[in-house]
Amino acid sequence: MAVQRGLVLLCLLPLAFARYDALVSGALFEGVNTASPDADAISVFKDYKNHADAVASILLTKAKESDFDPHDGIHTFPETYFSFLENAASFPAFYHQGREDEQYALRLKGGDNGQLLDEIADKYLQKPPSSSLPSYRDSADRGEKKESERGLRIRQAFRELIPVTVEKAEWKDWALSLVTIQKPLGSDNITFELAHVRLSISRDDRTGRAVIGPQEATLVKSSYSVMGRYISFYSNEIAKFIEKATVDEFLRAMTTRKHRKLVPVKEDSEGYRGFMQNHQQSQQESFRS
Repeated sequence: MAVQRGLVLLCLLPLAFARYDALVSGALFEGVNTASPDADAISVFKDYKNHADAVASILLTKAKESDFDPHDGIHTFPETYFSFLENAASFPAFYHQGREDEQYALRLKGGDNGQLLDEIADKYLQKPPSSSLPSYRDSADRGEKKESERGLRIRQAFRELIPVTVEKAEWKDWALSLVTIQKPLGSDNITFELAHVRLSISRDDRTGRAVIGPQEATLVKSSYSVMGRYISFYSNEIAKFIEKATVDEFLRAMTTRKHRKLVPVKEDSEGYRGFMQNHQQSQQESFRS
């Protein structure tokens, strides 16, 4: 089954992600990481409370195996990103939700990053009918609040990825990639998402600044649930070929250099309230290029 899931995703890649000239990557952790900083390599996979670090370790190992190293700078080798997506999808404990990746059209007015971010956040939160992942729209009492909070987090995460300047004029087709790991408060169930936005960005010849014109961009998102029982049962074997890493190490490695680190945001916490204050301050800044 693991190989089949990987093959299915690989077959979909040419449609969902044909090519790019430049990619900017970011990573986000949502929830509370209960992993012990003193856990050894086997305990990271065996103990359910450590599984946020376990998933971070697996994804980071798959990225390294694929030679996908976005931390080094603007990424210009699409084949390594394709390989990372395939390798991540093929891990036996990762279950791809739905029969195919989600694809959404983003209709952009151009020259307005705020409108771009609104489009991304709105489409990102949509839940496909075939998905069994928790939806922030499902709960009548908390759904609206959760959706609003998460929408702000996703919006801010992608805001960090929009380039201010373009180094090379030939970099026209861009990808903004975001990897999100989720561990809900009070639960050991882990989910994660691999998402990217495909869009055209040109270079102002006079200033070198990035220019996003009117266009129809594309958001592609893959959602995965993690079978914690599998990871725990095979912890000894997994520890032999997966290098132990922490969530923080994963966030740093998957975030393109010169872009600010996307710090973990805890739900219903001082950390989240701080995030909201920062977001309100950032709203006072101009989003226009």
